[in-house]
Amino acid sequence: MKQMLALLAVLGFAAAAWAQTPSKSDKIIVIDGYLFREMPVATHYIAKMHLLRTPSGASAVGFELTEPLPEKALKYAVPVGQVPEGEWLLKSYDEQKAAGEGRSISFGGTPMLKEGTAFPAFSATDIDGRVWTNADVEGKVMVLNLWFTGCGPCRAEMPELSGWKDEMPDVMFFSSTYEDAERARPVLEERRFNWIPIVNDRQFKKFVGDNGYPVTIVVDRTGTVSRVEYGTSPVQREELKQHIRSLRR
Repeated sequence: MKQMLALLAVLGFAAAAWAQTPSKSDKIIVIDGYLFREMPVATHYIAKMHLLRTPSGASAVGFELTEPLPEKALKYAVPVGQVPEGEWLLKSYDEQKAAGEGRSISFGGTPMLKEGTAFPAFSATDIDGRVWTNADVEGKVMVLNLWFTGCGPCRAEMPELSGWKDEMPDVMFFSSTYEDAERARPVLEERRFNWIPIVNDRQFKKFVGDNGYPVTIVVDRTGTVSRVEYGTSPVQREELKQHIRSLRR
């Protein structure tokens, strides 16, 4: 529960920071001298958050991490010149960090599904009423993405994830929500999420535990859990995609 509350605090803090932002394209994250439009690494690296507001009233969120930004994350940085008042945001972040300001965040959840273990027996119903079981994925790579309609990061990654299915049609891609078809369908259609959509899920939901959404689970051809990834970011998605590709060989 501690980690879930921390994650909700991150999302709530970000939402508050962006409430006065002129447009979606202006949502900015500041991390150690760089600007991003999306959290570039997993949220469990967050140590502190800072609320940044420009003289014109636009807002951004600054994050201090528990370790330096990896080099591979920097390719997702937005040039300062492309962000209105970008220099001001960087200066404000540096000043708050130097002053020791910011809200501390602690993540300590334990994964509910262990890598290297057999994926459990399941029976799940998709949005059209078809029932899927382990027999349907036997001998195939399976990827399961857990989400819900109120999860902004979940919705944001859906178009990119759909591209994975187009590129790897031999992989069994499932999405799963504990919500019903009536609530899930508008989001799936609006985001054009083409993974097999499981709804009314009560089996897979327990894999989330207190770690928050989204969760992506990769299962190899032998039925063994190969990867469990909490959260989403450009770096995480790229690593997941490469990992799935490696299991197809």
